[in-house]
Amino acid sequence: MLLVAVVGCGHGASLTQASSDVYVRSDTDATTIVSPTVRLAGEAGDATLATTATVDAWTGASVDIITAATGRIDERRYEANVTAGYHVDVVTLSANYRFSTENDYQSHGVTLGGKAELANKNTTLGADLLLADDTVGRSGDPTFAEPVKSIGGKLALAQILDRATLAELGWQTVVVDGFQSSPYRFVAIGDIGTCDSMAPFCIPEQVPDRRIRNALTLRARRALGHDFSTGLDYRFYFDDWGIMGHALQPDLAWRLSETQLVSLRYRYATQSEAFFYRPRYFDVAKTDGFVTRDRKLSALLANEVGLSYQHRIESDDDRVITWGLRTTLSRTDYLAFVGLDHVWSLELTALFGIEL
Repeated sequence: MLLVAVVGCGHGASLTQASSDVYVRSDTDATTIVSPTVRLAGEAGDATLATTATVDAWTGASVDIITAATGRIDERRYEANVTAGYHVDVVTLSANYRFSTENDYQSHGVTLGGKAELANKNTTLGADLLLADDTVGRSGDPTFAEPVKSIGGKLALAQILDRATLAELGWQTVVVDGFQSSPYRFVAIGDIGTCDSMAPFCIPEQVPDRRIRNALTLRARRALGHDFSTGLDYRFYFDDWGIMGHALQPDLAWRLSETQLVSLRYRYATQSEAFFYRPRYFDVAKTDGFVTRDRKLSALLANEVGLSYQHRIESDDDRVITWGLRTTLSRTDYLAFVGLDHVWSLELTALFGIEL
């Protein structure tokens, strides 16, 4: 692999970490995802290099697919990431390239970042430039290829407030230009709300070609004695499609021993609908000609609870083996989506890693 070749040939280079995990998700909307990931990381002096390879095996017969008169779908997505970093004095520079491909979608992404640790490492400032160049295809139609380009930035400020408390403030803006509809999704015009034999008209989904997405994040964490800590994350999202969302996530971590950690978290999220979203369309002139059956653009709320366990095993030769399990149960309620009121999902992740 690229990482092995680089760290194996450089003077003083070494492989420092290898890990893998398997993520499984199943929900009540007939969707199942199995996603294994492998990671390798190495360093040579002040330089670091890491690679990640992921495969998503996705199987679905959700309400979106059924109402679009499409059969069951089985797809695979392959993704590779390469990240390089360089540390000098109080500054760390990084560059990441991501490539993702599936039968009807291809994506290239680049992230350029910088981080500075100031005030005796009590303050950290970070900035990232985000770029992506995607191509949307349509299965069975080799002539269909629509571009999507994204550019954005992210700023972060982390501050140690006292010996037990850390806080972070972040902001991100991304501008997306290009084809953002689904080439498979069709929208009924009339009071039935879904494309079946009773719908008087059924037309392809049409959403704006431009979207400006913004997110403000606040995070805080505090140690509660030697064995406990608690954290609170808040995210405020808004875009020029009229969607506004809030997400709040508290968590509690308990160190059972010097090598064992248990974490419990809860997440509540809610969002409004896009300005052109309607559960049923009667007059598309009122939505500027835009129509959608994307439930992610509808008003919704979600509740999620997660539990994780992590165990570190330190050997006499300075190797550290880490393994863990994480499970999440969630329910998403769609407040105005024809054909689906809510979805329950269960997620499981198994992790195994070695630090050298």
